[in-house]
Amino acid sequence: MLLSHVIAGVKYRGTDMEAQQEPTQGGQSFELIVKRLLTAPARRHDIATRTNRVLASVLQEWYEVGYVNAQIHRIANRAGMSTATLYRLFPDKNAIYCDALKLGNDIMVGLLTKAQSHPNPIHRLTEIVFNHAETLRQDYVRELLLTQSLMLLEPEIQDRVRDIAREGQAGVKQFWQNNLQELVTQGLIRLEDIDWQECRLKGSMETRVLGRFFWGYPEYVPEISWRSDAQSMVEDFFKLYGTSKFHTMSLTYNWDWKTE
Repeated sequence: MLLSHVIAGVKYRGTDMEAQQEPTQGGQSFELIVKRLLTAPARRHDIATRTNRVLASVLQEWYEVGYVNAQIHRIANRAGMSTATLYRLFPDKNAIYCDALKLGNDIMVGLLTKAQSHPNPIHRLTEIVFNHAETLRQDYVRELLLTQSLMLLEPEIQDRVRDIAREGQAGVKQFWQNNLQELVTQGLIRLEDIDWQECRLKGSMETRVLGRFFWGYPEYVPEISWRSDAQSMVEDFFKLYGTSKFHTMSLTYNWDWKTE
């Protein structure tokens, strides 16, 4: 699929952003993380914080005016420095933009892996699918994905952007497959084609969330709610792949599908 960027915690240039994430509609806020980086106090020689402020400023600029209309002088001003100072931190605009894309991907990846844990495997998997939808529905995240698509068209930075995208995709795949493999290890689902099993959940939700934004599909509106959609996907998934052990434990512990 188009996206998928996942790592367990988000750290960049010495700044731990994992603890800075707060919930929004069941997911976590990309915008809040950017604003906190942008307003973080920095001493004159605090290169790491000043650098992160520049990169956060780029992400906000992309969100507000888009990649094509972004201007370095506005980025520097928002970061609280002159353009000359900004270029003492970075060699050129391409370096700034690629590093900002990397930061944005790291934030997004961190959000996508922050689904709430739950001892009930039905609810755990539902939270993962639901969190995936809630993260991708954020305007900042969508703008980042659009920006990445545009940057892939730039010959000078194409390879670097592709590497950033691939790193994120590998992270997302690892996260999802780790969770599915855990269900296999517990004897709760059959292992068939794990790539296809992943796609049944993650890919199906991405198509609903991003279909109109990227591919021009008719806008998808859940009949009940996004969480209800996640529950239905997980229920269908266990109907297909659930083992006899899963069904026995489901009856023994009265596992149900309702999480709302």
